[in-house]
Amino acid sequence: MSRLRPSVSWILSAACFFTAAAQDIRYAVELNHVPVECRSVAMGNTGVVLPRNGTTAFWNASLPAYSTTYDIALEGAKLYGNLADLGVASLSAPVQEGLNLGALYTGFFSGDILEQDTLQGEPLERLYNPDLRATGNDATGVFTNNQHRVQVFVARLFNLPVPRPSGYSLPMPVDLAAGLNFKYFWQTMTPGDDVRMGFNVNLDFGAALSIGADYDLEAQEISRRILLGMAIRDFLPTEVVWLHSNDGYREPVDLSQYYGVSYCDKTGFLKGNWTLTFALHNSYTTSVHAGIEAEFWDLVAFRAGVSDRIPTLGAGIRTDVLYLDYAFTFDELDFSPLRLSLGFSF
Repeated sequence: MSRLRPSVSWILSAACFFTAAAQDIRYAVELNHVPVECRSVAMGNTGVVLPRNGTTAFWNASLPAYSTTYDIALEGAKLYGNLADLGVASLSAPVQEGLNLGALYTGFFSGDILEQDTLQGEPLERLYNPDLRATGNDATGVFTNNQHRVQVFVARLFNLPVPRPSGYSLPMPVDLAAGLNFKYFWQTMTPGDDVRMGFNVNLDFGAALSIGADYDLEAQEISRRILLGMAIRDFLPTEVVWLHSNDGYREPVDLSQYYGVSYCDKTGFLKGNWTLTFALHNSYTTSVHAGIEAEFWDLVAFRAGVSDRIPTLGAGIRTDVLYLDYAFTFDELDFSPLRLSLGFSF
């Protein structure tokens, strides 16, 4: 049964806003801008500086290099007031010291979208003015817009020698990580009884610099750490190629950039472990992101953030072998009330 779905602009029916060839197409492979990884989402989409498992390769291809365990992660989300579904699965493995390989799958499923002959206004006008959206009374049919992405990543960690004062023996490591994402994207749309498919290949580059700032002799671990991260995504000048297009329609894919910094404090301040993050995302415009995580008893974490002025919240439970996370976002289109992830490390 088809569900009533208002015109949700570029996320669900971006490929329908085909304009004249002279105009810029700003919504190709929009799946690349739908965030994944619960912890990163809950902390304001600052994942470019939040190492964890293979899913973090979405944000920064170098981050899996910091993992020394085999990791499997699954994630599911209901987006934009249950208008769409998101599914994620990842696997990462340390094949040798400092070298990590893995793969990440992301699927975006729109469900049934009402098909209209014409709508008033521009897409962004309909986004902010519900009176301009489809009501369902004048729909001519339904169509779907499903997008899929497979990423294969390789990440390498390099230990940088740091000069130390004579007699200073505490370990204060400085590690540089670098990584590449090899990405294959395909999209299917079903206007009427027809099936339309587009595909694209591209590359991401990521790097991170981890600096140990303090050492806990009793716990024998780095107690304060600063991490700088950057990612250049879709840097190949490729296009989405649509099959069975009468006019050879193609969509150029635009490069985007992330830069960020995180500070992790495990000194026991207020009886917790604290992580602060800040990031900039430069795509069509520049957006600001920030997040905070408070973890207690090395088990339960509470998270909050701001993603381009949109609040985000979340929580998680972590053990040595299992972690479960939840995130809630106040998206512009509608709340995204359900996002859960489950991960295993061994």
